[in-house]
Formats: sequence, structure tokens, C-alpha cells
Amino acid sequence: MKIFVALCLLTVAVTSPIELNAGSAWSDAAGYEECSDWVDPAKPLPEPIKDICGTKLECAGFTDVVNSNCGYGERNIKAGKWVGTDIDLSQGYSDYNKAFQRLFGYITGDNADGAKIAMTAPVIYKSYYDSSYKLQKVTMHFFVPSALTNPPAPTSNKVYLEDWDAATVYYRAIGKSTMNISTKEWEQEAMDLVTALNNDGVSFYSSMSIVGGFTEPWGPKQRTEIMFSA
Repeated sequence: MKIFVALCLLTVAVTSPIELNAGSAWSDAAGYEECSDWVDPAKPLPEPIKDICGTKLECAGFTDVVNSNCGYGERNIKAGKWVGTDIDLSQGYSDYNKAFQRLFGYITGDNADGAKIAMTAPVIYKSYYDSSYKLQKVTMHFFVPSALTNPPAPTSNKVYLEDWDAATVYYRAIGKSTMNISTKEWEQEAMDLVTALNNDGVSFYSSMSIVGGFTEPWGPKQRTEIMFSA
């Protein structure tokens, strides 16, 4: 899911997609207007953020930014605490599941207090690239509930706590879980996001891509986002 972003950043061509009318089913679900060149009736609608955050789970605090352009949404993320772990790239994709289990272990008692901590959204994957867009590092993170101002220390030396500053992200939403998105779909979504941002002259941090999973992978409705930060 990670290498494709580098390829898109290197090869993306700027096009001129046309915006759909406001109020479409897609915009209501995704949070932004899709561009007509990219409309695919076969794509499942992502679960709306309003049906997840504050309804099913606590999410990292955010404010959506009104965006009159097509192809992506914009969101301001509030500062907060996150628990993270590094993914061992030498193990290929097998360590992604192990990374999730390390973080899940932290919130289910593998911490200094033996405390049970509520699951939150999104599960974040950050991928870091060098100047040639070669993948260098991948990390996974859970948001720490906002009420937990002094979270307990992890008992695993592979898990760590971080304070994240407020940030702005640009995103595209996908109506599938991360495990059910094909390489071709990842490539296309990344290409479309980079193209839309370039068309609008929006600067973004290209040395790090972000994937956010907002829903349980076995749920009937799904929301995954691919993001870049400002």
C-alpha cells in the first residue's frame, strides 16, 4: 500500500477534472465533491465521518474546511496525544498485523497502569520517503482519548507515546477497508489526490504519505482515507 505513493508523486500528470454538482450522494458520504473524470458508479460509498466520529468512536479532534474544489477534502486536525509503533519493513507486510497487535495490547492493558483504554479512530499509518521517494520508514498510531491527559507508559519497548501538533491534511476517502483495497486502487486514489492538489496549486508535504482507517474491517460500511499534510 506504500510504494505506490512514491510512484504517483514521480509520474503524476496534471489534468483538468470537472466538478460535480454539490449535494451528490458521493459528496455527502466522502465530504467533498468528486471530479467528473473520476466518477465510478461501481465504487462503494465511504461511511460518512458524522456516522463514525462521536457516534461509534471518539476521533482525533478536527474541523472540516469548506473546499469548493473537486477531488479532495481538507481538514484541520487538533493537537493531541497518540500511541505509536514502528513497522519492521524487513518483514514485509507481516509486521503490519504485529504492529496493530502491539498497539491494541497497549489499550487493553499492556501499560504501566494495566488500564483499559477505549479504541478510537482513525488508525494511522505514516510512510516516510527520501528525496528519491524511496520508502524509508512506516509507523502505525492510535489516537489517545482526549480525556486521558496523562496516559500510562507502554510496557513494550516497541510502543511509544507522542504529542502531535495541530495539522492540516488533504484527503480522499475510499469505501473499503485497507485490507480490501487493491494495489491498482491505491495507485489510482493517490494519483487523483496528487493531481487534484497540483491542479489547485496546493502545497503539501510529499515526503510523507498518510493512510487513515476509520472503521472496523469487518463492518458493513467502510471508510479509509489517503492523506497528505500541508
